[in-house]
Amino acid sequence: MALSSSTFSDIGGAASDLFAGLGASAKGGLQAQGLRITAAGTRITADSTRLTADSLRTKARGDIAEADNYDLASGLARENEAYTAQSTRIQQSQLDRQVTQAIGGQQASVAGAGFASSGSALDIMRDSAAQGALAHGTLAAQGAITEAGFEEQAKSFDTMSAAGRATAADEFGIADKTDLIAGRQDALADQQDQLATATQRAADDSSTGSFISAALKGVAAIASIVAAPATGGASLAGLASLASMGGGAAAPDDL
Repeated sequence: MALSSSTFSDIGGAASDLFAGLGASAKGGLQAQGLRITAAGTRITADSTRLTADSLRTKARGDIAEADNYDLASGLARENEAYTAQSTRIQQSQLDRQVTQAIGGQQASVAGAGFASSGSALDIMRDSAAQGALAHGTLAAQGAITEAGFEEQAKSFDTMSAAGRATAADEFGIADKTDLIAGRQDALADQQDQLATATQRAADDSSTGSFISAALKGVAAIASIVAAPATGGASLAGLASLASMGGGAAAPDDL
């Protein structure tokens, strides 16, 4: 007896399901591998993001150290300002003493010579007093200029210190936000790994179903071939269908 078309259909279906199962497994494996590679890349990006955050914190600490130096420089400038003020007062006192001594000496010389403190002698003493007052004023002006210079330096250092600390605070804030981004990137990588696992599992389930279908069709085809002499070439699947209809189909022994 010749084999029925159902037998060949079972054979073809079994082969088709077998290749479908192999294809589904290979495709799923490649997709899962691609997702895992993507997850690894995401984690590398997260590590790079954390390095950026660490770099920002390092720079912030450097800015704070620089601000500390500016604070020190500002303090020294104000100490110099105070020293200049004190030094100016001392020099003025010394000058006033020298002027007083000079005028006193002039008065003593005039008196010792038997002259009165008038006329040219008085002019000399008046000129000495005027020169002393001028020198006193010059010292005061020079001291004030020097003090103003030190105060300007101190204020400049204060400004740079404040700017450095403000910059450091901003950098610390950006670093914290950068760490949050890195955490989200890690979470995304975890999701990608989970998706890869789910993709692989789905591919395995699909290929398993195809392999089972191929096995069933292969068994049906083999059974039809073995039973062909008794069934006249009809497939077992077809006979089972006729028997279930109760249409009085002959059993294999009757055929």
